[in-house]
Amino acid sequence: MINHSYSQTIKGKVLDSISQQPLELVNITLMTKNKGVYSNNNGSYSFEISNHLYDTLKVSSIGYNSKYIVLSQYKNQINVKLDIKLSEKITELDEVVIDFKKKKYNKKHTIGEDKVGNAGVSSLIGYETCVLLNNPLEKKGKLKNFYIKFKKRNNAVFTASLNIKFYSYDTKNKKPGYELYTKNLVVKPKNKKYTLNINLKDMDIFMPEEGMCIGIEFIDPNNESKKYDVIGPMYRFTYATEENLTWSKYRGKEWKKGIVKFDYKNDNRTGNVMIGADVLFTNE
Repeated sequence: MINHSYSQTIKGKVLDSISQQPLELVNITLMTKNKGVYSNNNGSYSFEISNHLYDTLKVSSIGYNSKYIVLSQYKNQINVKLDIKLSEKITELDEVVIDFKKKKYNKKHTIGEDKVGNAGVSSLIGYETCVLLNNPLEKKGKLKNFYIKFKKRNNAVFTASLNIKFYSYDTKNKKPGYELYTKNLVVKPKNKKYTLNINLKDMDIFMPEEGMCIGIEFIDPNNESKKYDVIGPMYRFTYATEENLTWSKYRGKEWKKGIVKFDYKNDNRTGNVMIGADVLFTNE
């Protein structure tokens, strides 16, 4: 019988199931606890499972189907070597109409909430915050750039990188829907009060008629931060009385609606992250 008083680890590489190329920034997390790691730029990962042998790992990445690994099957193994292969996700969209006339997207609209108040809210590594941007013209548009407003976190000991993600809006279930862009878009913010602008004009990311959701995941690509590190920078939030426009989730788990409530001038308000975008539309 194995004595589990020592450390047990599962490690290996995460690979594309067809090309066999390593996949970086894959989330590997426990289903019952908010604990996880990222695969590095070589696809390698390592996760200690000593106290989690009756849990399940979820392995997820943008553009790929998730996999689940039941850890109890390894309870009699000291260390586990496991390469994980993920298959690309195929999104079944509605009928696509091919338009051979090249459309010119040149009419710019700036989209985002009217800002009221200015609160700083922190996040943690592995958490993704997603905001709905409504589409005022209710027709397809092309993203030119978008912005995120940050505040400095004075006591931060680690500055996170950001993985930016783009989703449709699921109007039936009122939450982020399918992925509109299936690659990691990683940027490194500064830990100070400023607006981070990201140019998207050449990336062909399109806003659907019903609007789109933009997600920002705080990441640590090299798994360098410690458990109790204070993470910077902070999101800037605006106060809002209308329906919540913000969701959050941890390392590919389910979306949770609303993450912050404010007592603003004795008015209990939902907080939405200050995110906006310049979107190009046709003149039609």
